[in-house]
Amino acid sequence: MKKLFISVAIVSLIILSCSETSSGNSDLYGDNITIETSTALATILADRDANVGMEFKIEGVMVEVCQKKGCWINFKDGEEIITVRFKDYGFFMPKDGAGRKAKIQGFLVHNTFEETNDAGQIIRTDSYEIVASAVELAKSEKF
Repeated sequence: MKKLFISVAIVSLIILSCSETSSGNSDLYGDNITIETSTALATILADRDANVGMEFKIEGVMVEVCQKKGCWINFKDGEEIITVRFKDYGFFMPKDGAGRKAKIQGFLVHNTFEETNDAGQIIRTDSYEIVASAVELAKSEKF
């Protein structure tokens, strides 16, 4: 009887801890989106160094999804494309989600990579990405 109780408790915790919720025309991954107004990705990236660490809500289309787990996406807003990863590796996007509209809340992050080329020179590469705490994903192409 004790084993049954523990099994039921574990299953209940797993169900309650799922980070995906569904409503109407969209699915919510991660936290709730709390920022009302969206900011154009072009505006964020125009002054990217000043915007690092700031939280934004962006809207656009998922153009590519990681096919191993759905652990990152490439996201397009207008002409701008940015990579989005998910806070604390806490949720993933459906691998068939490319082409679907999304609303994302997250922080702009600056990454610097250094590598040495064959001539011994250090090559520095900078990149920017969004670390999302919440994603509202349309069930079809449109909300």
